[in-house]
Amino acid sequence: MARKGSRGYLSVLYFHNPFYLISTCLFVYGLKLLFRSGNTNVFFESGSVAYMEPWGLMAGLAGVTILMCVTAILIVRFGKVWEDARSLVLIVLLMILAISVSFDELINVLSDRDNSRRHLFTMFWVSLVFAIAVTELLLRGLQVRLTAAYRLPLFGFMLLFFLWPLGLLTEVTGFTAEQTRWLIIGFPCVAAILTMSLVPAIQQGSAAVKDNGTPWSWPLFPWTPFVFIALAVCFRSYSLTMSFDPIIASGHYWDTIFGVYQLVPFLLAILFLLVQIGLKENLPRLTSGVLIAAPLLLVLAHPWMVPWRGLAVYSRFTATVVAEFASPVFLTLIGLTALYGWAWAKGVRIAELGFSGMLLLCTIVGPRAFGSSGSSWSFSATFIWPALVLGILNVAIGVRRASSFRVAVGLVLAAGVGSMSVQGHPDVAAWRTFVAIHLAFVLLLCLSRVFNDSFARLCREIGPLVLFCITMTGCYQLAQRQPLHVWFAVYPVVMIVAAFVLGRLCRDADYTAVAYTEGAILGIISAFYGTYLFLTAKLVAGLKQIVLAVVCFIGGVFISILKAGLGRRIRLFFIKRKRQTTS
Repeated sequence: MARKGSRGYLSVLYFHNPFYLISTCLFVYGLKLLFRSGNTNVFFESGSVAYMEPWGLMAGLAGVTILMCVTAILIVRFGKVWEDARSLVLIVLLMILAISVSFDELINVLSDRDNSRRHLFTMFWVSLVFAIAVTELLLRGLQVRLTAAYRLPLFGFMLLFFLWPLGLLTEVTGFTAEQTRWLIIGFPCVAAILTMSLVPAIQQGSAAVKDNGTPWSWPLFPWTPFVFIALAVCFRSYSLTMSFDPIIASGHYWDTIFGVYQLVPFLLAILFLLVQIGLKENLPRLTSGVLIAAPLLLVLAHPWMVPWRGLAVYSRFTATVVAEFASPVFLTLIGLTALYGWAWAKGVRIAELGFSGMLLLCTIVGPRAFGSSGSSWSFSATFIWPALVLGILNVAIGVRRASSFRVAVGLVLAAGVGSMSVQGHPDVAAWRTFVAIHLAFVLLLCLSRVFNDSFARLCREIGPLVLFCITMTGCYQLAQRQPLHVWFAVYPVVMIVAAFVLGRLCRDADYTAVAYTEGAILGIISAFYGTYLFLTAKLVAGLKQIVLAVVCFIGGVFISILKAGLGRRIRLFFIKRKRQTTS
């Protein structure tokens, strides 16, 4: 059993061959120790030219890179060992990244000692040309066919890795410390732009890299190197803050200006590419999965959900970003809204829900949200345009699709915007609820008559009940006002008349029943209220008795009429007349 397990481990080592990677790591570590400032060793004595010369380290790293490159070419040309060649290709990319990162310390030392701009520019340009030349040599040596749509973005990332640190040296640019900090966090944003340059390659489709000269098919080729570069961008974004942040930190290792939210633009660009790939290659699961997972960027964008949020340098700089630019969460919402909107325009139905959700979140997450570690949502009545946009969009879609429900949602959102916009006017806001419920009924009535779908039919069925509830609610609201508003006497009569009119126009007996019910309730309440006022009023002696006598007399006459059958005869007369008119 142990022998079988040993063979398994040996087969893993044989097929995956990690020794190239181990060798490269040892090379890099040894060269860094060999040329590190302040180190004394047997090769160079302290103070000698070779000991502090940056070109020595660059030459050593370049030599290791060329060694790995040539090895990859030879083992493919003579042995067709593509499994090991793939590891060597990634190792070459790793070495190119190591060369660019190793310059962080060297150029700071060089600029402090020599103050030679020409020397700095020469070193960077030589390194950049070397990186591009080695990459081109590797592609041609392996006889790999990589189109310009992939090759140019690859070289663009190399240009970014090598030349961006030059803009962070105050001796070269003359920028202030604060300006340099903004340039540092601009690195992943520029990487996001370069990522978008891969869109033409995606549009070519997987068929463009079918015969690529390697045993791997799409997506392993050519996307594996770009996945490695994506990881390198994340690492480089952090390492730049460690190397070029000019403000001295408080001494804590994590106390830098780096925040995970700074990577969101780059990650958002990656999500856009993934959706683009899913659409182009007809991979609906990939497209849906990316769009479902996309809101997780909001968690990464939250600047205070990191363990080092309480450290001085990080918290101070993050508060400055929110105050002088915008909240990372808000900017992420804008980016996600654009992503979902674009996917929706491409025909992805699930993106419609995401687009609506992001717009609604924009109404409670403003440009200055989460400005400090204790802050949260920042709702403002002046920042409600996303809900208005969503409302107008839903109305347009509802009209186009003949969907009463979508129109209703859009109009409700627009009404909510109008309601929020009057919060600063107390006199107008006092009538906000009263007006809103009546506008809601008018909306329901219009939808029930203009459309004929299931939601419109539901609106027709519940319309009379809604009218009754609105009338009772309106009466209650008017009764609560002090002093009693004059509309309290007029409003019920208007609503009863409206119910009768709607019963006639809509030919709906339920509205007529509502009118009778409201009239009966109004009559009972008026009778009780009038009796109360009459009994508590101070009148001339004997007048109350006379009034009661008149009321009793009228009641007696009404009962006599009913007994005589006069009411039934009047009703039959009107029925007969109606039949004659109809015939």
